[in-house]
Amino acid sequence: MYRCARRCSLLLLVAVISAGCAGTPPSSRLSSSSTSTSEIAVLKQSTEDITDVSGGDRSGDTAVTTAGEAVELDRWPLTGVQDEGVGTWPVLIAKIDNHDRARPQAGINSADVVFEEIVEGGLTRFAALFHSQQTDLLGPIRSVRTSDFDLLRNLNRPLFANSGGNEAVLRLLQEIEYVDVSSNAAIDAYERIEERPSPHNLFSDTESLRTVGTSRGEGGSPPMMFVREGADPLVAPPNPVSGLDVDYGSTFVEYRWDQDNKKWVRSQNGTPHLDSDGVIVAPDVIIVQVVSYGRSRADGRSPEAVLLGEGKALVFFNGNVIEGFWKRSEADEVTEYFDRDGQTIAIPSGRVWIALPRVGQVEIIE
Repeated sequence: MYRCARRCSLLLLVAVISAGCAGTPPSSRLSSSSTSTSEIAVLKQSTEDITDVSGGDRSGDTAVTTAGEAVELDRWPLTGVQDEGVGTWPVLIAKIDNHDRARPQAGINSADVVFEEIVEGGLTRFAALFHSQQTDLLGPIRSVRTSDFDLLRNLNRPLFANSGGNEAVLRLLQEIEYVDVSSNAAIDAYERIEERPSPHNLFSDTESLRTVGTSRGEGGSPPMMFVREGADPLVAPPNPVSGLDVDYGSTFVEYRWDQDNKKWVRSQNGTPHLDSDGVIVAPDVIIVQVVSYGRSRADGRSPEAVLLGEGKALVFFNGNVIEGFWKRSEADEVTEYFDRDGQTIAIPSGRVWIALPRVGQVEIIE
């Protein structure tokens, strides 16, 4: 019933969206060779411990880093929020559409971390990471890009939800260690909402996707993604700012600091960015990780983010910004963020959005 209510809310918000859009490309269509409805129903019993993270059974208290070292956890590894019992199930990564016709998205405010990457034509797409929270409706879910590969490699076999991709990208994706919960692998865990224009209408939910993940392979517990406040490293004094603008090309994003709610309120292309429940997108921390983009190995028309190496970084928190740089030497390492003096930046706990723009696409608003 709750999921039905969520869906009714979604349909009401998208009633004004035009239905005139091209159909789903063949590479994104649902495959018939996948986990069936009956299999999903049977396996849901095994995932009951994570269907309600706020009040459910979270008996695990350790996690395995990408290097295979077990560590005690008293914080959720993606948000840094302290908790008596932190779940050690895998991260679920979902590729979320960010075309104007895809808005409002469902479930985006339940993600612990969201990466925003550039795709074709200066548009952007989200890679949303779910671990400490679940959502009854998630989408629109779209296809994989080669930029996603290094987002997967350092999360210790995450679940990966997407709508497929072209033959070349799917072939290259086989080199990555992850658990496939795509629409090609699990047709019955997805559905298309007819009131939405295709291809911006493919949805699922985290419980169904985790059930499929249980049936298809064992994912690993994620590492701590960031150094958090209270750790030893010190940083240079932050500078107060009111926000930032990011011009990706065809997608223009504004974040403005909301002093009352202590969050960065997001607007896109001149309008507030709301989810399908009518809730504003407003993360606690914004990280700008300036990267270069090359041509995708799978499709020369598609940009591919370079996520290994180092480059400029800006970390926005509590109405302030610290300028510095990011560094990631190996694919299985988490990205580290440093101030200008080379001191590790300790990031406050909370939901983090990570922008991946090119050089010259970001402006700090004083």
